[in-house]
Amino acid sequence: MKLAFLQDVYGYQGPFATVYLDTSADAEDAAKAVQLRWRSAREQLANAGADEPTLRALDETVDRHEYRIGQRGQVLVGTGGEVVFGEELPQPPTDASDDEKVHFGTLPHLLPYLRLRASRIPHVVALVDHVEAELTIVAAGAEPRTRKVQGGDHPVHKASAGPEANEQRLQNAVEEQWLHNAKEAAEEIGKQAMRVGAEVVVLAGDPKQRKLVHENLPGGVRERTVQTETGHLDRGSSGEGLRREVADTVDSAVSAHVDEAVRQFEQERGRQERAAEGWRPVVEALQRGQVRTVLWGRPESVSWLHVGPVPNQVALDERELTDMGVSSPGQAPASAAVVWAAAGTDADLVLVDPDKVELTEGIGAILRYAAE
Repeated sequence: MKLAFLQDVYGYQGPFATVYLDTSADAEDAAKAVQLRWRSAREQLANAGADEPTLRALDETVDRHEYRIGQRGQVLVGTGGEVVFGEELPQPPTDASDDEKVHFGTLPHLLPYLRLRASRIPHVVALVDHVEAELTIVAAGAEPRTRKVQGGDHPVHKASAGPEANEQRLQNAVEEQWLHNAKEAAEEIGKQAMRVGAEVVVLAGDPKQRKLVHENLPGGVRERTVQTETGHLDRGSSGEGLRREVADTVDSAVSAHVDEAVRQFEQERGRQERAAEGWRPVVEALQRGQVRTVLWGRPESVSWLHVGPVPNQVALDERELTDMGVSSPGQAPASAAVVWAAAGTDADLVLVDPDKVELTEGIGAILRYAAE
């Protein structure tokens, strides 16, 4: 999981108020129920020291929430009198502990959010026909957005044109138009995929045009593209099938990413080179900016870490930070500190099943270079 999209949040100084709300709207009194949950969370934040301007900013955001039928949630982070991060969650935060649902402290508490959105990797869905392409772009930490690429529409149909020579010229013109439109669509798909760091592209629609678009995608994007038979622009009934296909494709990409991270970790651990596990080795590697990927299983024994003002200043002992020149170290939940350190040093985070890989103290890391 790429964490670069969190950099804007960490650009604020803090302290941060983090709240996870159940915003499910299956009942008639959903709005009232959400307000009651927020009132309780607000009181907890105030008791923990959250300032009134930040609480009022959170008030306004909760008041503006647009309710949609179904089970869902919302995460909000506020500091300095404004809401600096907010996103709708695919399900209520029922698995989060009470301490995770409401937190006020040095860093935003974002691991519960990352757990809930683990299957939402950046991706692009492109539905194409001979004339246009409809793109849905899903970036990390942002609402999906759509974009349409409108190609030329004449000629695009291979109709009989009378004499054989005329018919051949028309067919050639049609195929040239198809190719031209495919190149325009492929260029935009490639641009949007690279802009959001898409880990997978789902290409659907007319089979012939889909093939042309695929052939003209940039190499790095084409390698991450999956074609599906589901979906045609002129078939409204195909929408649900396409959504299922996209969800399955994204889930498969996530599983493959996790499996590959576990494979790399076990390989490096076997060589005793570019791998670390256990709290102290992993924290020390984060201090050096040495971590390429954090593997988070079921961490044990450490609940809090000491932190300084920059991401690689995380430590098990406060003395380590004072030795680094940090005058007033703070404290943060261990998960919040690791997410911050990983995001700030351009490391990935992979949430692993503890039953699939055994990690000392529940935490490990793949390193950029061999440990000394």
